[in-house]
Amino acid sequence: MTIWFPFSATIRQEDSFYISICPEADIICKGTTIEEAVENLKEEVETFLGEKLSQGFSKIIFY
Repeated sequence: MTIWFPFSATIRQEDSFYISICPEADIICKGTTIEEAVENLKEEVETFLGEKLSQGFSKIIFY
């Protein structure tokens, strides 16, 4: 069973790094590239879902 949670992401440049923000989960990450900032955000959202929700998830899909 797949459960869909719509999360948005905003990416912005700050000096020599990028900030990625997911307002629904109140998560902010950074990276030296856009790709790294997005990947860090994905990992933190997965951690957020695993810690904050009591149900287990077999797969989280990002699109």
